[in-house]
Amino acid sequence: MAANPYQSIETGTPGRIGWRIHYFDEVGSTQKVAAELANDGAAHGTVVIAERQSAGRGRMGRQWHSPPGLNLYQTIILRPTMPLAEVPRLSLVAGVAAAEALESVAAGLVALKWPNDVWLRGRKAGGIIAEAVTDPGQGLRCVLLGIGINVNLAPDQIPEELRDKATSIRIATGRQCDRIALAAALFNRLDSRYMEIQQHGFAVVRPRWEGYSALTGKRVTVIDSGARITGTVRGIDAEGALMLETESGPARIMTGDVTVAGAYD
Repeated sequence: MAANPYQSIETGTPGRIGWRIHYFDEVGSTQKVAAELANDGAAHGTVVIAERQSAGRGRMGRQWHSPPGLNLYQTIILRPTMPLAEVPRLSLVAGVAAAEALESVAAGLVALKWPNDVWLRGRKAGGIIAEAVTDPGQGLRCVLLGIGINVNLAPDQIPEELRDKATSIRIATGRQCDRIALAAALFNRLDSRYMEIQQHGFAVVRPRWEGYSALTGKRVTVIDSGARITGTVRGIDAEGALMLETESGPARIMTGDVTVAGAYD
């Protein structure tokens, strides 16, 4: 394992997010490494960070572009006390924490696209995946919360086919960003927001998420298992579902791949 530049921001208090940070030059996926650590009993709040992922992936198995030395690729091990069905809401909670952390370096530029994208100036700068790990009886053992943020990518380092949709902090602000300071801010905000929902439920975080919503008021098409539902976004409900106003009335979307007509224009 390489020398750990993130060791300076470890809290040292077991159970706090970022209390222990495992750092690697390169891994296949931080999700895979975190899964192995969790299986060996790693405590809640343990983090895996890698400079590069050779097999990084996002939601729905999509590949995550992972050049070395520029961005934040991390997975946080969470051991929540919640029903398995509530795990997807952790993506929304992490989105709020990421948005709040990014405000410190890109104030006024941050938005969230349901369910798991972080935007800067209308382009995707980050993604989140909350992967539940269950026991043989389908009880929740832990959650692997993967967060990828494009930090210091230059425009020509984004694949050509993604340049109309993807961005980085550097591109959006015109400035280099201190990745270690950003990670510290993210872990601090995530720790606070996580404790809030454990004590009071998701509803306490919902207004903050809606304040960052990139979709509210926009006409979108949700594609889910081949079905298409088109309508105007009215926000999210207390369980994190996307609320649409369609021609046939209100619709509530719990899962799906949201396509936003004209979102990147």
